[in-house]
Amino acid sequence: MKEGSMLEAAQRVLTAEKKEMKFADLWAKVKEELEISPEEEEARIGRFYTDLSMSGTFVVLGENVWDLRVRHTYDKVHIDVNDVYTDVEERDTDAVDAAEEAEYNEYVRGDTGAEPEQNESDEDEEGEGKPRENAAELLGMQSNNF
Repeated sequence: MKEGSMLEAAQRVLTAEKKEMKFADLWAKVKEELEISPEEEEARIGRFYTDLSMSGTFVVLGENVWDLRVRHTYDKVHIDVNDVYTDVEERDTDAVDAAEEAEYNEYVRGDTGAEPEQNESDEDEEGEGKPRENAAELLGMQSNNF
């Protein structure tokens, strides 16, 4: 195996190819250049992908196709997070959620004196069910095993 950075090798490969490349093809060229053995490949491919993703030198163009960032304008490679993340729409809530929200809103406004009810599944989800006796019980272990 030759010494050298996988990212530097990737940069040399993309510069020489003068075009974007699929990750698998880029990885094959980097392996070849650095003479990475099949035994080492599995241990290094994940690190290479992570480093490639975190580096400001490279950009993914979609469909796992990579290139040097300097060849692409900001508008072409920028992902607007608003396109990825959206607010939950009303139709995503069911009737039970709507009823619970209405009950809570009444309580907050002071329209009712009673505190909103919580069903058992809410207690389990929030960890507010019956109190645990000790840490072993919390972890699902029998305390007499210690």
